[in-house]
Amino acid sequence: MTNFDQLFYVLKSYCDIPNEELDRIKGLFYSCKLKKGELFVRSGNMTHTIGFILSGLLRYFYIDRNGAECTKAFAAENDFAVSYGSMLLNQPSAFSIEALEDTTLLYIHYSEWKKLLDSTSCWNVVARKVMEKIYVIKQIRESQLLLDDAQSRYLHFIDQYPGLYNRLKQHHIASYLGITPVSLSRIRKKIREP
Repeated sequence: MTNFDQLFYVLKSYCDIPNEELDRIKGLFYSCKLKKGELFVRSGNMTHTIGFILSGLLRYFYIDRNGAECTKAFAAENDFAVSYGSMLLNQPSAFSIEALEDTTLLYIHYSEWKKLLDSTSCWNVVARKVMEKIYVIKQIRESQLLLDDAQSRYLHFIDQYPGLYNRLKQHHIASYLGITPVSLSRIRKKIREP
């Protein structure tokens, strides 16, 4: 499977896209490699690209007023990586997106993406469905942080990110859950006990 086959497979899961449209976007996407620790998006900077992860793992995070990192989300193979609010509002990104592993992406400039949206209805369907998926994930995440206890959030994390647990450091998982690594260890021990 080529890099574009991987992207096309995901895009076509949202709607039926004519082959000529798929061929057209080959010239609009570029390849990018990030080393572990490099940033795809830097907080405080303008962002103008939408990434598609071919391989690797990314983390979205904020820095709070005390200088602590607060993990917002994770993204792995076949996920999109973007600070969409930054692009829509033409404002600096409020968060960073960091490579937790060496990561390969395809990316498109937002200006080219907007031209696609204006050209053919299939791209509007794709954009709408991607945004709906992101909105639902965001809504579930917010309700969990407000309503669920730490153990419930941890169990949901395991369900939401199957296979990522062994690829992440414990402090990143704890940060995502809004707890300390010590609390995460206690939860994991409690769950393993009969």
